[in-house]
Amino acid sequence: MIKDSNYERVYTGSELNVKFLQNHLKEAGIHSVVRNDGESAIRAGFGTNYVNQALVFVEKENLVKAKHMVEKIFSNTELSDSELEEQATQSRLEEEPNVTETTDTLIQKEKNPKRSVLNLALNAGLLLYSLYRLYPLTQGEELPTFRIVLSGFIAVFCGYTLIKHFRN
Repeated sequence: MIKDSNYERVYTGSELNVKFLQNHLKEAGIHSVVRNDGESAIRAGFGTNYVNQALVFVEKENLVKAKHMVEKIFSNTELSDSELEEQATQSRLEEEPNVTETTDTLIQKEKNPKRSVLNLALNAGLLLYSLYRLYPLTQGEELPTFRIVLSGFIAVFCGYTLIKHFRN
């Protein structure tokens, strides 16, 4: 799983074998965690080309006992506890550099975002057009409420974005 995790992988196999092993581990009082990447991909809606393999992880303190149980259940060869302990230490992940937590996000936002010329022209055009649509109000004509509200909102919004851009 993860380098700093308290769990180690003891078995990789079919879902059926994993459930069988998990039941034996549970009877022995060993807590186990199953990870099935293929099933996770299917549930997330992604296609998968994984062979239906599941992984069984146990706590590091129960690693030797769990490996012994795996050997006993799935093979005919008997290994001593010292041989299993040696295999358990060899199977641990290579020491990898720690991933440090950073406050940097993956997508950096600029403090002063740059607007394209097209964006500025569009805002200016919409501002002028909405003011043109509101011009009859200054001549004393009546306009529908919807036209006043919509044109007023567009004028205020575009004016605000243009002022904010040029102020920065």
